This record gives sequence, C-alpha cells and structure tokens, in this order.
Amino acid sequence: MYDTRIAKCLGVKTISLRMPDRILEEVDELVKQGVYASRTEAIREGARLLLRAQIGSLPGKPVEVSNDDLWTEFLREKKPR
Repeated sequence: MYDTRIAKCLGVKTISLRMPDRILEEVDELVKQGVYASRTEAIREGARLLLRAQIGSLPGKPVEVSNDDLWTEFLREKKPR
C-alpha cells in the first residue's frame, strides 16, 4: 500500500469521489490495456488534462492550449505499453 508519510512529503492529498459505473469501467479498461498503471494514475491524468484545457495551469505548458492540441499530445504520450 502507498505510504501516507511519503504522500504528505510530496504534498499529495487523498480524496474520495463518486463516479458513474460506466466511466469507471472505461478507466479500468485503460488500466487493463496497460495505458495506465492504476485507476489513480488515470484519474490524475484526467485532472491534469482538464486543468490544461480549462485554465492552462500546469507549469511549463502554454496558458492557452486548444483541445485538439491536448488530444494530440495525450494520444502521443499514452500509447499502450
């Protein structure tokens, strides 16, 4: 299990969320295909993409990024392992 002491040092918080079954099934399929190592990794990446698309808030990335650019980058970075 993930050591909560490490999470605290890294500034990582644990959250609880509710997700429709269909979305979770799709996330699980991505994990099964090896696109992501875990549900957590997949959902974290989704949050990053949302932030970049909405407000361009991630360091080192342009403030304005089109959804097409995001999708292209996502597909390039997340080819099945």
